[in-house]
Amino acid sequence: MRIIETDRKHGTVEVEVEDSDDLWHLYNIIDRGDSVCGYTMREVKVSRGAEEERGGRRRVFLCISVEDMGFQTFTEKLRIKGRVTVGPDEMNIQGSFHAFAVGIRDRIRITKGEWLSFHEERLQRAASRSRPKVIAITLDDQDATLFLIRDYQMDEILTISSHIPGKYVETSDRPALKSKYFGAIAEEVSRLLQREPAAIVAAGPGFTKNDLAKVLRERLKGAKVLEENTSSTGEPGVREVMARGALSKLMEDSTMLRDSRLVDEFLSRLSKSPNMVSYGAADVERTVDRGAVESLLVSEKLLKSIPPEERRGIEALSKKVERYGGRVFFIGGEHEKGRQLANMGGIAAILRFAVSQGGS
Repeated sequence: MRIIETDRKHGTVEVEVEDSDDLWHLYNIIDRGDSVCGYTMREVKVSRGAEEERGGRRRVFLCISVEDMGFQTFTEKLRIKGRVTVGPDEMNIQGSFHAFAVGIRDRIRITKGEWLSFHEERLQRAASRSRPKVIAITLDDQDATLFLIRDYQMDEILTISSHIPGKYVETSDRPALKSKYFGAIAEEVSRLLQREPAAIVAAGPGFTKNDLAKVLRERLKGAKVLEENTSSTGEPGVREVMARGALSKLMEDSTMLRDSRLVDEFLSRLSKSPNMVSYGAADVERTVDRGAVESLLVSEKLLKSIPPEERRGIEALSKKVERYGGRVFFIGGEHEKGRQLANMGGIAAILRFAVSQGGS
């Protein structure tokens, strides 16, 4: 995301969308009640006596007060709906509903009554260009599943079947079927790379992944292809890769990987040393007040679902953590570990010293 202009005095930031990741960041930055302005297409109505007729669509500059949003991954559009507050006088549309369909290369201006720290973190994260992407392929000699791993989430793209008979079935077609299998995978990977650059990880049990990696290097000149051993394929295989080795090196700046490590650390302490963590609003606030919090984990999913006054309460809690020397992390809700945190109340803390249950 490119930040074009910032006016903190008036709570305004103008941005340009550079890729689909930016749309998801904007979805998390923009809240109901914010003002969003930009150029958009709007139906023009022409008066014909006592009746109005459609006069076609026209590009106009509008501002709306946001009431609802939806992120459409299949169209790579962020729909932002609300009532018009600013528009051409001759169109007489103030107060009517309008929906922006924000896509790549579009510019919008966002105005908030208050920019909280989690808004600022998302904005700076979106403006950073060090957002790695990885195409992970988990496979054996029967099936291959392709995943696109972004800064904030993991998407399963598709599964390709080899149609190769079991290894105990004698057939002369095996080499041809294997070549066709690898060719179909390489074609899909090439299509993904045309949309956006990414490193490639081939993972799975046995040697099939090594054979595929060789084919990908031959067909996709210049592509970075790594190999990783896993005991399983599909999503469990990707999670094995994420926990170690090639993917952790490629994604070391990834927010999703950072989030996963923090939530794993919290869950590990919860099971082994429960006095070294707290979760739930009341328990966390108690440990914050005692200066015990080393890392505060706040679910962005929670922040999107609560009213402004509750968000301000979490903001005040976050500032208190930082005053006591702790760190605050806003955990995305788009991946498994983020959903786990959200299901536990959306707020948790890793402590620097033990605090007994019940506050004594």
